[in-house]
Amino acid sequence: MTASPPPSGHRILPLATLAVPNKAQLEPQISRPFMNGHLTAGRPDPQNIATHGQAAIILDARHGVLHLNTTSTLFMDNQQDDTGANQTHKVVLDSSTLLLQVNKESLLTQLPALAGLPPVSFSTDQGPGVFLFTACDLLEKGSLRNSSEQARKRLLRHMMETLITTLLEALDLEVSVAGRRRHRQKLVREYIEKRLADPTLTPQKIAQAYGISARALYLLFDGEPGAVAGWILNRRLERIHADLINPACSTDAIAVIAYRHGFRNAAHLSRRFRQKFDMSPREARQKAS
Repeated sequence: MTASPPPSGHRILPLATLAVPNKAQLEPQISRPFMNGHLTAGRPDPQNIATHGQAAIILDARHGVLHLNTTSTLFMDNQQDDTGANQTHKVVLDSSTLLLQVNKESLLTQLPALAGLPPVSFSTDQGPGVFLFTACDLLEKGSLRNSSEQARKRLLRHMMETLITTLLEALDLEVSVAGRRRHRQKLVREYIEKRLADPTLTPQKIAQAYGISARALYLLFDGEPGAVAGWILNRRLERIHADLINPACSTDAIAVIAYRHGFRNAAHLSRRFRQKFDMSPREARQKAS
């Protein structure tokens, strides 16, 4: 008997990647370890949480970030972030910022799709993230202090279900292998786009910032001419071409435009530009005018 196809508009998601029931407790711990962008004395350091089998979720009133990877850096504030990744995962670190710690193994058991992902950002001022932030805020303030143990456990269980719902929405239900790959690609490409002006940007630096191996990074750009380095070069050339034909940049020297987008050698730019556009930068500008 032939199985009927799924209704139009529905996706089939591999069961192994969906949230699954599990008796293991996520063991949530909530604290406010920050003060003016720095840790308060005696509070847990999120930088070291992942090394002790915990997942760290940093929450403010607008954003949240889940951090699982022990090899990537958990950016604390502008001073500590020398790679700029906090521009992708913005969380204001002050006395109202919450740190939610849960057992990493239990979280991955319930949501295997998270395994190997870079930090996952989500909103806390709309959608399920609002409920997650509000619940954590109330619990940290001691709202269940006088409640029974049974009531406390039940509400903590609901809060962990809210966390999983929030993460599922943040991933846009892209929990298949292909979906996880697209999620990584999106984050890495956003990271690169914001740093194209940096001439020191390398695949190794990008992989380190996202806590993945160089091989895993190259696999994300499989099919792109020149892999990740070729994609960076192509985006720089496209930006330079856009500036050359933009009347607002007509008084900018070609060298200035090149420098703006990560090129430091005029001969290198001219050669690469001609390879891509079949004309020199100067000819592109003249043609546009």
